[in-house]
Amino acid sequence: MGLCYNSETRDDSPPPRASVFDCRRTVTTDTMSPGNMTDDLHWYCLHTRPKSERLTSQILRVEAGIEVFCPLIRFERARRSGRLWVTEAMFPGYVFARFCHSLQHRQIRAARGVLKIVGFGDTISVVPDSVVAELRLSVKDEETIVIESGISAGEEVNVVEGPFRGLRAVVSRVMPGRERVALLLEVLGMEREVELSLDAVLPDIPHPLARPNSS
Repeated sequence: MGLCYNSETRDDSPPPRASVFDCRRTVTTDTMSPGNMTDDLHWYCLHTRPKSERLTSQILRVEAGIEVFCPLIRFERARRSGRLWVTEAMFPGYVFARFCHSLQHRQIRAARGVLKIVGFGDTISVVPDSVVAELRLSVKDEETIVIESGISAGEEVNVVEGPFRGLRAVVSRVMPGRERVALLLEVLGMEREVELSLDAVLPDIPHPLARPNSS
């Protein structure tokens, strides 16, 4: 029986709150030319087909017998029907795998869903153990962490509740003490400021990693 996974899982109930890891960082790698490869186990970054990170990870674990790390994020996404919790790869199109390059690179490249082992030209990039260890410290629940949908002034948002549901707007003010937000909405051809609950809006972004880093 073939393995089948959806790249986006859905349910309407919010998960328990968890600490948020800033996944908008650059993963630093070491480089190693093929001639300098050893028989030691190292972590590598694999480029996968779109929306197939979890399926590819499971295939590598079962068929190649290697250790794979595919961190996932859980966040709210705006839909016409309202807000929806979804689970996607933290790094879309990439997974981490630990294997012996000199002995297993052909098997890894031939695995379903794998496009290539990330590198620069003929030089393969090795991901330091410390990088994977740090990521794993931030992932508590089966490789999944929850990303909070914070709102900032000047940000574009989708209205997901109330009479303005389905509209896009720009945040003019955030009032955390009152748990409300002021939006600039175009109503009857005129731009007006409307106050809504913070729960009624979500950032207008396709993926949390696409969000600009305010820091």
